[in-house]
Amino acid sequence: MGRRDDDRPETGNTISGSAGGPTVQAGHIHGDVYFGPVAPAPIVPRQLHPPPAHFVPRPRELTELGDSISGEDSNAPRVVVLRGVGGVGKTALALWWLATIADRYPDGQLFAELTQPTGEPIPVEDVLGRFLRALGVPAGSIPPSLAERAALYRSLTAGKRLAVLLDDATSAAQARVLIPAAPGSLVVVTSRRQLIALAATGAVAVRVDPLDQDRSLGLLAAFVGRDRVDAERPNAKLLTRMCGGLPIALCVTAALIAARPRRSLAWMVDRLRDEHRRLDVLSTEEDYSVRAAFDLAYQDLPPRAAAAYRAFGLSPGGSVAAELLAWTMETTVDDAGAAIEDLVDAGLVDALDEGWYRPHDLVHVHAKAMATDRDDAAAVLRRVVDWYLAATRAVSATLMPNRPLPNWPGAVGITLPDAVHDQARAVAWLERVHGDVTVVMRTCLDRGWPDATYLLGHALQPLFTLNKQLMAAIEVCALAKTAAEVKGDDRSVARMRRRLARLYTNTGRHDSAEREIAVSLRDAEERGDRRALISTHKSLGLLHHARGSHQDAIAEFATTLALMRESASRRSLGLLLTDFGTSEIAAGLTEGAISHLTEAVAALEALVEPDPYNTARARRELGRARLALGDHDAATELLTAALHVFETYEARHDAAVTHQALAMLSRERGAVDDERRHTERAWVLLGHSQAPPVPGGA
Repeated sequence: MGRRDDDRPETGNTISGSAGGPTVQAGHIHGDVYFGPVAPAPIVPRQLHPPPAHFVPRPRELTELGDSISGEDSNAPRVVVLRGVGGVGKTALALWWLATIADRYPDGQLFAELTQPTGEPIPVEDVLGRFLRALGVPAGSIPPSLAERAALYRSLTAGKRLAVLLDDATSAAQARVLIPAAPGSLVVVTSRRQLIALAATGAVAVRVDPLDQDRSLGLLAAFVGRDRVDAERPNAKLLTRMCGGLPIALCVTAALIAARPRRSLAWMVDRLRDEHRRLDVLSTEEDYSVRAAFDLAYQDLPPRAAAAYRAFGLSPGGSVAAELLAWTMETTVDDAGAAIEDLVDAGLVDALDEGWYRPHDLVHVHAKAMATDRDDAAAVLRRVVDWYLAATRAVSATLMPNRPLPNWPGAVGITLPDAVHDQARAVAWLERVHGDVTVVMRTCLDRGWPDATYLLGHALQPLFTLNKQLMAAIEVCALAKTAAEVKGDDRSVARMRRRLARLYTNTGRHDSAEREIAVSLRDAEERGDRRALISTHKSLGLLHHARGSHQDAIAEFATTLALMRESASRRSLGLLLTDFGTSEIAAGLTEGAISHLTEAVAALEALVEPDPYNTARARRELGRARLALGDHDAATELLTAALHVFETYEARHDAAVTHQALAMLSRERGAVDDERRHTERAWVLLGHSQAPPVPGGA
C-alpha cells in the first residue's frame, strides 16, 4: 500500500492500468483469490406468442374479460375460461387481450398447450417442469413427482404477479394444478368444454362466439385486401357464411385466395359450395386444420355422445331436442339428454331454448360427414323424418283438432314433448321448429320420400294461419305441391294449388292467385270433384274480397254456400259463413252479416272437438257487425272474448284487427284513453302495417 505525505497509511485502493471482469476490494488478502461466474439476473418469462396480425376485435367478449379482472381479490388468482367450438378464435382472443394488459403482470407470462395433436391431454407434470424451468429452477433441481413439482410451483409463484395462458384444456383438474398461488396473478384457460369444476370454484366463464358478418368481412379483407372484397362483396359475404364465422375457416379460406391473386372470390365460393367438400377445402396443414379441430373433438367423445353427434349431423335442420334424439338413437329421453350434455361440455353443441340444441354450422357439416358413410345413416335419417312427422301432426291436431289430416300409412308412436298437448305452447313449438321442418321437407324430396314432404307441409298450415308468416307458408306449400306432383297425386296437387291461391291473395299477388284459381276450377270441373269445386269458388270469393270487389265476393260466397249446404262438414260451413259475413260487413250489408255470422258461431261451437281459434274469428266478425249496428254491449262481449283467444294462440294479426275494432268501439263510447290504448296495441302488433283484415281460415 502507498503512504500519504503525512506518513499515515493510505486507506483507499488504487488500480493502475485497466481492469476488466470481476474485481475485489479488500484490506489484506492472504492466499489465493478465485473468481466464479457472475450470477445471472432473474429471468422474467415471456412465453406468450404475439397476437395474430389480423385479429378482429370482439367487443362483447373483451368487455366481459375486462370485467373479470376489475376490483380487488386478495384470496385467489383470477381464473377466466374462454369456451367455444374448435377454430372459433379462443387462443387468438386470449393472446390479444393478455398483450393489452401485460403491464399489470410484471413477473412474467407462462404459456402451455394442454392437448397433443392426437387429442390426448399433455401430462400435467411435463407442463409443470417447463414452467419451473422458465421460473429459474435448474433442470437438475426439478423434483420427479407431480405432487412435489406442484408444491414447488406454488412456492415459487406465491409472491408473483403472473399471467398464465392454458390453451385447449381437456379437464378442470388438468388446469387447476397449473394455477399459480399469488392472488395477483391471472390464468386464462381456453377449452371446448365448460370446465364446470373451475366455475364452481370461482372461475369466470366467457363464451366465444363465431364472428358476425361485418367482422368476418374485415378479417377476409385483412388477408386479401379491402379492394378485392369490395369488388366482389356478394361473394365475400357468401364466403363468410360458408365459413360460419369461424376465424380458423376464414383464415384458411383467405390464405387459399391470397395465394392465387388471379383467382376471383367466386372461384372459392364454387369450391366451397358443395358442403361434402367444404371441410377438405378448408383443411390445409394438419396443425391448422378445420377438419382436424373437429376430428379431435369427435374422437374424444364417449360412444353414446359420438352416436348423438352423428344423429345431430343427420338431422337436416340441425336443431335437436332430447325427445328427437331419443327416438333417433332408440334410447330413453334421459340417456339422450345425458349424451347432449356431453356434446355441450365438449363445446360441439350449444343450448338454444325450450330444450333445443344446435351445433355450429361447420360442426354440423363435420357431424354429417362422420355419419354419412355408416351403414345405418339412411335408417337414422328416416327416424329423424318420422319423428318430425309424428310431432308436427300431433301439434297440428292440437291447434285445430277438427281439421282433417291426410292418412299416414307408416305412422309411428314416439315420445312427444309436453308442448304438443297444450294449445298455447303448441304455437310456440311450431314457431320454433318450422324452419327446420322446411329443411326436412327439402331433404325428403331429395331422398325420394315425397309422401313425407307432403304430410309435413300439410301439417304446418295451422301455424301459418295463426302467425300470418305468409311467405314461409308459400314456400312450404310450393314444396308440398311439388311432392304431390312427384307422387302423381292429382287431388293433393289441386289442394295445394288452392292453398297457394289463397296465400297469393293474402300477400297481394292477385294475378298469381287468379291463375291458380283458373287452373283449379278447370281441374275440378274436369274431374267432377265437388269438394274441390266448392273450395275453389271460396278461393275466388276471397280474391274478390281482397281486391275490394265485395259484391263479387258475396256472389261467389253465395254460390259456394248453396253447394256446401248439401254435403259440407259443420266446420267447413262455419268457416265459409265467417268469410261471407266479413264481406257483407265491408259491403254495408250488416243485417245479412249478422245472420250469417250468428250461424257461423253456432256451427263452430257445436263441433265435437272445439276449434277455439276459428270460433274466435267468427265471434270477432259478429262483434264488428254488432258494432256497426250500435249494439255496444254485445260487441264488447264478443270482441273481448275473441281477443282473449287470439292472445292465447299468439295470433298477432287477428289480435291487432280485434284491437282496431275495440278502438272504434271506444271512440263511439267516448272512452278516449281506451281508444288510444287499443290503437297503439294494434299498431305494435301489425308492425306499423295497417292492412285490412283478410278472411280465410285453415
